[in-house]
Amino acid sequence: MPSVRFLLVPLALVLGPSARAQQAPARNPTPDESWSVPAQVDAPRKNDTPDDATWTDFPGGTSVPSGTDAATLPRLPEVPPLVPLDDDDSVEGSFPRTMKAPPPAPPPGPPPVANRVSLLGARTVGRTGGVAVGLSLGFPTLSARAAVGVLPQVDVLVGLDSLYGMMNEARLGWRWRVLDGGPRWSLGLVMEGSHAFFLRSASQEERGARYLTGRRNWNVMPGIVGSFQRQGVRASRLFIDVRYLVALDTEPIQRTPLGGLPPDLVSSSAWPVRVGAEVPLTEKTSYSVTLGGDFRTRAEDAAFMPVVSVGIVTGL
Repeated sequence: MPSVRFLLVPLALVLGPSARAQQAPARNPTPDESWSVPAQVDAPRKNDTPDDATWTDFPGGTSVPSGTDAATLPRLPEVPPLVPLDDDDSVEGSFPRTMKAPPPAPPPGPPPVANRVSLLGARTVGRTGGVAVGLSLGFPTLSARAAVGVLPQVDVLVGLDSLYGMMNEARLGWRWRVLDGGPRWSLGLVMEGSHAFFLRSASQEERGARYLTGRRNWNVMPGIVGSFQRQGVRASRLFIDVRYLVALDTEPIQRTPLGGLPPDLVSSSAWPVRVGAEVPLTEKTSYSVTLGGDFRTRAEDAAFMPVVSVGIVTGL
């Protein structure tokens, strides 16, 4: 046994330092900062001869050794020319390879036609057989009218006015365009006669249909009308209509006691004045706005009765 111990002591002395060398490093070892030191790079000088061999010696370089015949070098394959593709050659599910040209712009349409159809102004229909019709709603009456061209300067007028059933008046007349200032203005003469039918007799009403409308059984309305249209295809057409109304009452009544028997026919007069505009919507259709009033002289009627209406005018 003493011999075994004699052999183990030298072995422990040899293996002890190597085992301690394999232990874990210290907790706070000094870091290796050798990577942060920049490598020394020699920049080329201003007039140095470039080293062509250094940048052409990469794989696929194009440098040719001196003394080499270019005919003996291998030739690269030729690239076929590019052929433009049609839109149908695009791959399904992907964008087309060629862009379509934008479609040509549609040709401009014809310019809009000016509206010359007038029913309330001085401008006539302008042709034989031409027709202009209109409908208006307001106070005190609603109206339906039509103008039929018999000559370029003359129209025949027919119409119907109604105090919403309390009074219905059939009208017939003509319109003559005396002065024509082109498409901008016109001046004409108008004449209308009418016969009114009242729902109630004169003895049964005091301030009814006769008082509101100023009409009597027979009515004659000569007058003058002018119109002016501003510049523009769809410009408004202004008009003014001034007439003298002669109302003939065939069933007058005596309002005063002991006044005696009334005559068979009593006449009265008034001045209907209308101003307004026909505003074109299309080539043949306009809407109309009318304002005005009746200035009356008969004692039984209101001295002034306002009038307002809106409607539509169109040509056929």
